[in-house]
Amino acid sequence: MADQKPFEPYVPADTRMKEFTLRAVLLGLVMAVVLGAANAYIGMVAGLTIAATFPAAVVAMAALRRVGGTILEENMARTTASVGEALVAGAIFTIPAFVISGVWDGVNLWISVFIMIVGGLLGVLFVIVLRRTLVEDAGLPFPESVAASEIHKAGQKGATGGKYLLVAGLLAIRDNLIPHTLNCDNLDEALPPGLDIVRGEPRAAQVDVVMSNSFGFGGHNAVLVVSRYE
Repeated sequence: MADQKPFEPYVPADTRMKEFTLRAVLLGLVMAVVLGAANAYIGMVAGLTIAATFPAAVVAMAALRRVGGTILEENMARTTASVGEALVAGAIFTIPAFVISGVWDGVNLWISVFIMIVGGLLGVLFVIVLRRTLVEDAGLPFPESVAASEIHKAGQKGATGGKYLLVAGLLAIRDNLIPHTLNCDNLDEALPPGLDIVRGEPRAAQVDVVMSNSFGFGGHNAVLVVSRYE
């Protein structure tokens, strides 16, 4: 690990940029409630939860870019939402265990709130201690924090041709035409047989759903699905 490049933050330390703002915190709190409730339901039904970091990053980027938000504000909102989702995950897996095991006769609201506050504070302290391992140490497997930062950095590069793909998809649904693939005259022989690629000219067909996996902020971690409204 001696040949690693020194860590260079995307935003230099001497940059003056908005970060801890009211709109970022409020957006993060709203996402924490929504994503936390969704995770609580999924966890109680399926026994597992999903990471809210990535959808929170995309939502924060989409919402704050419209009002001139900075990448640090986006990160603040995303982190707030992620912490709320993590607290909910810890609560639904531990508090029911107290009741099932007989330690508690029922759910005590104030004790549960106190446990989650203590858990959140401990989480913040551990993040401070483990920052280098979780964020800066590039020699370790790709950590979640680095993956989330790539979404934010992609958003700073501006949108690509996603809006044109969206319009093409809407027209395909309206006209029931599948657009043809451009610059696809010669197919690679390694392609699986039977792969149906529309070439030459659009094909008439019933189109009810369109998916574009290159839409979004730089084409990273975003898929757009549009369906016909009946």
